[in-house]
Amino acid sequence: MHNKSIFFILLFCIPFVILAQEDSAADLVKQAVELNSEGSYIRAIAALQKALEKDKNNLSAKYELAFAFLQTGNSKDAEKYSKQIIRQGDSLKLEAYLILGAAYDQGDKPKKSLKIYDKAVHEFPGNNLALFNLGLSYYNNGDMGMAERSLIRSIDVDRNYPASHFLLSHVMLRKGETVKAMLSLYYFLLLEQDSERAKESYNLLEEIWKSGVNSSGGNTIVSIDNNENDFYKMVDLEIKLKATPYKDKFEPQDKLNVFVANTDMFCNVISQKYTGKTGFWEQTYLDFFKEMHENNFTDSFAYYISNTTYRPQVLAWLSDHYSEFNNFINWVELYQAK
Repeated sequence: MHNKSIFFILLFCIPFVILAQEDSAADLVKQAVELNSEGSYIRAIAALQKALEKDKNNLSAKYELAFAFLQTGNSKDAEKYSKQIIRQGDSLKLEAYLILGAAYDQGDKPKKSLKIYDKAVHEFPGNNLALFNLGLSYYNNGDMGMAERSLIRSIDVDRNYPASHFLLSHVMLRKGETVKAMLSLYYFLLLEQDSERAKESYNLLEEIWKSGVNSSGGNTIVSIDNNENDFYKMVDLEIKLKATPYKDKFEPQDKLNVFVANTDMFCNVISQKYTGKTGFWEQTYLDFFKEMHENNFTDSFAYYISNTTYRPQVLAWLSDHYSEFNNFINWVELYQAK
């Protein structure tokens, strides 16, 4: 009888122990955040749906759920949960706007996306991500003028956000303003080298340089877009006249040498012709490249960004120029801190 009583008590207690060990909504959200960061979106969705069963107004659960649905291509449910967050209040509202805009893009609703990003910028005027996404939306809608304007505002907020420079370079190429596109590409590569878009940007710069001269070495003057002002026209013309040509049978080291030489020449032309002005393009790019050239850091810069494509050759150069390269990095850090 005594043993039976103990057995009954144990059975009676087990359900309560199990209930006590069940994860709370906050615990489930925490698990889902980790799952989302690992790319395990389906498992994250399951955990978040359980969290909402426990706490139907949990904003963090709804945000992570909207994000996970967006990553799995379920734009409809991403829209659903991001809209709920926006209706519920200010917490995570900006993040919800960004997901909603992305969901509209994913669902092939570019005009709705543009409207949402514009609303986000009006409600959060100093937010870099809102401005960047607005610029991206204008770009996707084919309005390069407004895309440029939004991206300039984004860079004014955060000069060291790589994506804004990357997208701005493509906007300027679409506008036919090659020199400005090159400035943005070069600066983007200063900020980011270890990514697919960095490789894409470096290859694009090489293609721009190749288009300016014939492989045989003869100079080719390419027509200059009328939208560029006189300064950029002069720079465009001069770099095309002075560019070192690429040849079809170049080895990687030869290609790297040409890129370094052309980059140095590009910075030299800017340094000679730029007298200093106030404006976005001047203060963001021209001041930087002029000062860098005057400090004799253009070689270090060119090798640094070439790490995206010519890593073995760059590492060999660095081993022989460590002190010079280290001085360049220190200068960049001081310049960006200004």
